[in-house]
Amino acid sequence: MSDIAKLAGVSKSTVSRALNDDPRVNEFTKNEIKKIAKKLDYRPHKVAQALAKKNTNIIAVVLPAFPRSVSDPFFLEFLKGISEVAFEHGYSLTLPPVNKNDIELFKKIFKNIKADGVILTEPNFNDPRVKFLKNTNTPFVFNGNPMINEDIYWIDTDNRLAAYQAVEYLIKKGHRKIATITGSLELVAGKYRLMGYLDALNDYDLEVEDQLIINSDFTEEGAYFSARELIKIKDEVSAVFVANDLMALGVIKALKEAEISIPEEIAVIGYDGIKLGEFIEPALTTIKNPSIEKGKKAMELLISQINKTDLNSRHILLPADLIIRESA
Repeated sequence: MSDIAKLAGVSKSTVSRALNDDPRVNEFTKNEIKKIAKKLDYRPHKVAQALAKKNTNIIAVVLPAFPRSVSDPFFLEFLKGISEVAFEHGYSLTLPPVNKNDIELFKKIFKNIKADGVILTEPNFNDPRVKFLKNTNTPFVFNGNPMINEDIYWIDTDNRLAAYQAVEYLIKKGHRKIATITGSLELVAGKYRLMGYLDALNDYDLEVEDQLIINSDFTEEGAYFSARELIKIKDEVSAVFVANDLMALGVIKALKEAEISIPEEIAVIGYDGIKLGEFIEPALTTIKNPSIEKGKKAMELLISQINKTDLNSRHILLPADLIIRESA
């Protein structure tokens, strides 16, 4: 900046204003300064700018705790969407090692990070993180509707409706004994995907049987062991709706080991539309949960908060489409 100021015959503060399109600098001077900056290949230093503006240009992304985290392809794809928009706007990302159920550790880490904003995943009912972030005036966005009667920024698909569509598809294919392997029912997504399953059975006058509702935890390993319960009653079941694709992979592995053919003996349908589902055998029928698009929209919502930009809505509900492949 000193070099540009000398060549342009102006002060460093004028250079700074010109490069930030400050209206206090006339257009002729501004253009001359920009020409010199371009000739010198000058680029503002993002960290220095952030310090001057009393911010960090860091976004914290809170992923689920181990064993899910980035081992779940959905969250890798979601992170890709976030990063594309973040880097375009000059933000860096940090992935703090926090367990959302340990609110005291969550508070301690976030007091040290001093991030400009936070993207949160997997809201719980009555999620305690909301109160802390609001009290500290930290901008935040949820991947998932936290179902709290407050005006909170979130991006989601309609979990209940999408699960309904999956089960309705199975019913229309002639299935009458449809099981489900749920995700964690402490999570909003887990609860509402189960509700969609129940809605479809009720609307088509099919009996809801407790033994056909098998609880799991959104992990491949958890679903693999839960599928053993399904195998015990395999003669009573012709299809299963699994609450996410990662679990569906575990279910398919367990069914294959038990020499149960898919979809001839038991049809399988998942939820998320992860890329890996295309390449397993049989290819997975699933609900497309647009992970990359959700990441992009979440980051855009967060930037709007940070910049205090007015939006038409603080909530974005993306469509979840049924992708029909070989497993159902």
